[in-house]
Amino acid sequence: MRQTVAILGIPVDILNASQALQRLEEFILSRRFHQVATANTDFLEKAMRDPELKHILQVADMVVADGMPLVLASRWLGVPLPERVTGADMVPRLAEMAAQKGYRLFMLGAKPEVAARAKARLESDYPGIQIVGCLSPPVGHIVTMDNETILRQIETARPDILLVAFGNPKQEKWIHMHRSRLQVPVCIGVGGTFDFLAGAVARAPVWMQRSGMEWLYRFRQEPRRLWRRYRDDILFFARYMTLQLWAMRGSRPAKLDLQESRREGDTVISVTGSLRRDGLAALEQMTERALSRPSRLILDLSETTGLDSGALGTLLMLPKRAAGRGQEARLVLPEGRLRRLLRQAQAHDSLPLYATLEEAQKAEPNTLRVCVEVQKMRAVLILQGRADVAGLPLLEDSLQKIPNSSRRVDVDMREVRYLECAILARLFQHAAAMRAEGRQLRLIPGEATARMLEREGIAAQFQLADAPGSDRRSPEAAPAEIAAWR
Repeated sequence: MRQTVAILGIPVDILNASQALQRLEEFILSRRFHQVATANTDFLEKAMRDPELKHILQVADMVVADGMPLVLASRWLGVPLPERVTGADMVPRLAEMAAQKGYRLFMLGAKPEVAARAKARLESDYPGIQIVGCLSPPVGHIVTMDNETILRQIETARPDILLVAFGNPKQEKWIHMHRSRLQVPVCIGVGGTFDFLAGAVARAPVWMQRSGMEWLYRFRQEPRRLWRRYRDDILFFARYMTLQLWAMRGSRPAKLDLQESRREGDTVISVTGSLRRDGLAALEQMTERALSRPSRLILDLSETTGLDSGALGTLLMLPKRAAGRGQEARLVLPEGRLRRLLRQAQAHDSLPLYATLEEAQKAEPNTLRVCVEVQKMRAVLILQGRADVAGLPLLEDSLQKIPNSSRRVDVDMREVRYLECAILARLFQHAAAMRAEGRQLRLIPGEATARMLEREGIAAQFQLADAPGSDRRSPEAAPAEIAAWR
């Protein structure tokens, strides 16, 4: 069972360096895609402002604590992490294992000269290592960069391990947006690790690394670049960790009782009492059994009186576990102390929460819905709901339905509530193809889309259109020429 501690809405794996390496080898042997992140306070601070990054860290297959503040926070929360596990330490150990066992490694990112020196260092330190690719693409945003060329090179090389050094959050988003295409068992965002390997940036003495003072050494090297980041991270972490600790202070232990029932085809697990780390094994078994059935899982927390950070980490991973089985998980939690706890722990916006069991059963799935409306020389592509990686096949199918006679396509995104770069990248590609044919694609952004375009700094890459003056028709009122909503 995967054990995590939730720190500001991010489940961090309770692993030491040796256990993390063992987990990585299990990923390699599985031959399935896995995303690994090495999180520090800067990751968490960015995730607070970036819903996509937050979601990626929540659904990653492993998140290790690359920083002593996270280790200290876990101890304060009563679910301690054994040690920090940095990318700079993990990559050499992973390279050593790869050299010994014949695993193939691909290096992506960093400046060409830095990547070349890092590759030479690994080949020198670990004789026999198979580095099957070392690529430094031109700097650009992941939505507009030449991703197809990069993906083809990775597919040709067939690595077991992909190290992506784009920096956070670019590297995490790039891996996530190509998860359906990447057939690499271990994909890790490694940040500045290539700089350390190449000798472009010196690491702190071992005693500073072990004492958690490496940040001070790095600050002395680059004070002008790092002072603002460190200041913001310290203020952010102090403020929001205090809120999470304060919220969980009154979570007193109470006897845990789990009851399973069937309600109109749904499997309902009712949790009474205090849900804490020592009760997770029973909950894990019950949810695993429920997810093996062709039914939706509803976790009823109406009578739950307490929650610790270990249990919260498990709850945050439940929607991903359900999706991996082709199922859906929902949580029932009325307004009250526990809801306030989730808000202060930065987890309320990441869980499918409903006030009542009836509401949880009747609500529409939070997935992407697409409608194509054809109007003579113009077409409107209407997107609603959650526009994420899982919705790419539906978006692709809908784009194919637009006739070539449509000289202009307006993509109405006013009712998109959550958006990922993968969706924008596909629209960017389609817009480029249409321009080559003398046609036009425009975005009609809603609030979520506008915020993302501003946050990513790519609004200028798209042609934006104002929303039409009249209200858009609902799917039920759509005329015959509108394709069915899916």
